Amino acid sequence: MKHPAVVQVRTEIEKALEIAKKFVTEVEKGKDGVDIYFEDVNEARRFISIFKRATKKKILVKSSTSYAGLRRGRVRYLFTYSLKEDEGGKVR
Repeated sequence: MKHPAVVQVRTEIEKALEIAKKFVTEVEKGKDGVDIYFEDVNEARRFISIFKRATKKKILVKSSTSYAGLRRGRVRYLFTYSLKEDEGGKVR
């Protein structure tokens, strides 16, 4: 079962848009960054992995899930990933 996902990028936006072109995705630009929508969470995770390797900064990834409805009697979840530059020095 495919679960949809959203990746919220708040740093290195140009690099993220360049990498997102390799995936068939929908991109929504906002004032703080971009939201990149994926049909499958595994594509989103692959995007995050490529993005982290391509940037020279340390990237902090936070994730959450929310209920997205039923499909063929099975529960679907929306995965949300937030990517920010790690400020360092903070205990998490």
